[in-house]
Amino acid sequence: MAIHHHLRLLLGASLLALGSFAAPPPAFAVEMKAGESFSDVAARVRNSVVSVSAQVTEEIGASGARRSRGEGSRGPKGGQSVLQKTSVGSGFIIDASGIIVTNNHVIEDGNTVFVALPDGSEVKVDRIVGRDTKTDIAVLKITPKASRPLTPVSFGDSSQMRIGDWVIAVGNPFGFKGTVTAGILSGRGRDISAGPYDDFLQTDASINSGNSGGPLFNTRGEVIGINTAIFSPSGGSIGLGFAIPSNTAKRIVEQLRKHGEIRWGWIGARLQTPSDDIAEHLHLAHAEGALIARVDKGSPAEAAGLQEGDVVLAFAGLPVKHARQLPRFIAQSNVGEDADVLIQRAGERKTVKVKVGRMIEADWSGVLPPAQQKAKRQRLGKISFESLSEDSRSRLGLSADAEGAVVSTDDSRIVAHGNLNPGELVVEAAHAPIRSADDLDQRLNELRALARREATLTVKDASGSIRFETVSLED
Repeated sequence: MAIHHHLRLLLGASLLALGSFAAPPPAFAVEMKAGESFSDVAARVRNSVVSVSAQVTEEIGASGARRSRGEGSRGPKGGQSVLQKTSVGSGFIIDASGIIVTNNHVIEDGNTVFVALPDGSEVKVDRIVGRDTKTDIAVLKITPKASRPLTPVSFGDSSQMRIGDWVIAVGNPFGFKGTVTAGILSGRGRDISAGPYDDFLQTDASINSGNSGGPLFNTRGEVIGINTAIFSPSGGSIGLGFAIPSNTAKRIVEQLRKHGEIRWGWIGARLQTPSDDIAEHLHLAHAEGALIARVDKGSPAEAAGLQEGDVVLAFAGLPVKHARQLPRFIAQSNVGEDADVLIQRAGERKTVKVKVGRMIEADWSGVLPPAQQKAKRQRLGKISFESLSEDSRSRLGLSADAEGAVVSTDDSRIVAHGNLNPGELVVEAAHAPIRSADDLDQRLNELRALARREATLTVKDASGSIRFETVSLED
């Protein structure tokens, strides 16, 4: 799970925990009024928050080599010592039968996982019901004692939370069990580069190492988020905490309980976010939506007739404002179901039905890397183009009838703002098809004669992906 240089997972001493699941609304749910204390809500929900620890046991041989020990091992063997490391985070009970949710990164390296209950007792986890690395959620199962029934909490609707609403975090920061802190919801839809489907809630409630996997409650005692990470130069709380929204967690936990794995939706399209220049080129009123840069062969997108250059404006009734939203909408769709996709093609809007397929681990339908879409304007130096020849077609793996202008050396009158690389093919310039380097040169001169300062090029790379780049026409 990739994290910013100052973005830290909230594990006790070394790790963090995360989790959640839907259960029937608790009988103790209360609505806190302005000016009232958080004490009534805190007193009830604290009994549902647990500490989760994962132990990693390694044998160190005489040579210094290490290997992980299985649970069946008993004591050190001749010439060997035992090294034991423990990661600690938080979790919460979602079902009285012993179902607990936490972050996957809290337990992922452990040989054995333990849960410390609010009454002080510690139990070994019977089994890991399921885990998902993309959202960093894991579901655990313990056996509760009849004399000590568990108290579950339920999920609330995170979409109903407004920026400025009160929230309450409960967890085990630095081993201080059952710690309660309060703050407000500071932001929504945060992308912290933790995974492909980032959509974090932001809060200023104090959370620290050991809070990972603990719940973020609304004032009715409903879980509206799972505390996962903080942004901090020092490692301590500075009021920038991030939680997985409950509406995301519900589906993940339900699937893990039902299937032991996540069945992500997939359509087989690579995406790019349109810039202002590209939006104008595509006749969009605003720079929004998800531009399809490539359609995979044999994919649901291809079967539905989606094309490179289409701009997706809505998926299954959900508006798509930028490219990063669409993979999440697709992933959370039900595999095998038809989804209405609103697109704009050649200036006209139409709705296409796409049957959602199942994503395989190696190929999730996502956004092109920033290096392949114009994330920031920058001058890349002067470039030039050449026409396709039999030799260049063979060298680039292109068909005999392929047409366009190939990016070649570093001497030209145009300067790219984005990323044009040797071997890439320009197939269109400002809506005009390009069949050769002469076509491109003529088209650019036409645009200069019209006093145009920039032009949008349609570029195809070696993989067949299409993207759009804006270039300067000024010397």
